[in-house]
Amino acid sequence: MMSVHPAGHGQGATGDQLSVGFGPHAPDYSQIAVAASAGWAWGTRIGGPGWGNEQVKEELTKVIHNSIRVVMEEGRCAVVDCVLDSI
Repeated sequence: MMSVHPAGHGQGATGDQLSVGFGPHAPDYSQIAVAASAGWAWGTRIGGPGWGNEQVKEELTKVIHNSIRVVMEEGRCAVVDCVLDSI
């Protein structure tokens, strides 16, 4: 954006304001991948606001197993969007 419109309205905007950043309120990138593949890819998002650590651990185990199944049995791409509190 800055290379095309360096003096435009977005010149001082942050990634979060443009909805392209990372963090708990970022777009669901897994579903963007599903949409970009016209539904061929499989995707899910785990974590974020309202998720507890134990819930994330339990869900991550299920998601990993399901992702492997999708790739191995269905031959499709699996995209997992994990939202972490902090590293």
